[in-house]
Amino acid sequence: MILFKVQNVSFVSQQHTIVNNVSFEIEKGSINEFHGPSGGGKSTLLKLTAGILIPTQGSVLYNNKDIQTMTRSEDLHFRKECSFVFQDSALWANQTILQNIQLPLQIHFPKMSAGERSERINAVCAKVGYDKDLNVRPSDLSAGEQKKIALARALVSEPQTLFLDECTSSLDDGSAKVVTHLLHQYVSDGNTIVYISHNEKFRWEFPGLLFEVNNGQVQEKAIDIDDLR
Repeated sequence: MILFKVQNVSFVSQQHTIVNNVSFEIEKGSINEFHGPSGGGKSTLLKLTAGILIPTQGSVLYNNKDIQTMTRSEDLHFRKECSFVFQDSALWANQTILQNIQLPLQIHFPKMSAGERSERINAVCAKVGYDKDLNVRPSDLSAGEQKKIALARALVSEPQTLFLDECTSSLDDGSAKVVTHLLHQYVSDGNTIVYISHNEKFRWEFPGLLFEVNNGQVQEKAIDIDDLR
């Protein structure tokens, strides 16, 4: 089943073409990697596919619906089913860790009780390996702890697709193993991941369909595990 269909997408910023007439498809339950040199357009393409950026040209379809023309209810459903982990974590600096994680629940599950929210938040924090105070702000955490919270925030609404931009950067080896195990379980449950990573160990753990991104262009091929060893 085709989950995302990117059709003739280009993106221009400050008169510079970052993504140039790109088309590809992402299947439900698949593992997909955007790979290539720095500045080649990987992060921009990831955000375009996730509906965070609007294409200058072309369209991105989710379940055959154009993200740009979705109704409010369709867009809310899309945002509930697809979550993004940013390279810099992108936590709200003026909110506590608890407030950062519970925001998706407040938006997508407005009828959820405070007790249910607390249970869901505690469970997702345990999964990512965060066991410290939830009432501090992001500035009180290390970069690695912030990345754990970013992943917890992405997972708390139980999405079917995760977009991951360097999700193990800033993590020590032990924390990276926890995240890797968590993502293996996530994929085994039939969910979809689309990721960027310069961590060769992580890439070896998650082979699938490789989209080689360079100078705003994309070449598609299956990942050969032997190439990652």
